[in-house]
Amino acid sequence: MSPAPGTGLSWRYAKTEAGRAEIRQRALPLSRPARNLLLIIDPSRSGQDWLALVQGCGAAELQALLDAALVAPRMSLAQALETKGLATLRDRVIAQAASLSGRAAAGRLAAEAQRCNDPVVMRALAQRFVEQVREADGDGAAVVLAQVLLAPD
Repeated sequence: MSPAPGTGLSWRYAKTEAGRAEIRQRALPLSRPARNLLLIIDPSRSGQDWLALVQGCGAAELQALLDAALVAPRMSLAQALETKGLATLRDRVIAQAASLSGRAAAGRLAAEAQRCNDPVVMRALAQRFVEQVREADGDGAAVVLAQVLLAPD
């Protein structure tokens, strides 16, 4: 598995479930630098920053972890929203805003989404919606909303 288009050393990476299992089982023939990278990598720093911290570790070791699906790029909400088309994102924002029909802000947001024909503006609207839900209902509700907006087509 090669990195998704646009990923690279400036991206942040997180261990996958397979990566956590590999740490416990040590089943794959990883080089010492790659295994050390797997042990410490998390989304708090860029791939490049992590490579600088592990002696003898370079882009090839990070690529080996990606190829083995032991780590995966961690995208920001803005980056993830870029993977969604205008119509899909608009429909999902409208549907989710309708589920919050008792809130005036959700009604205004749904009306704004219905009129939106610009994917950049729609992504900004979706981000604003997630932040409004975070402020009103907390992080858990915002995560659930983001997952709904980003669900596979």
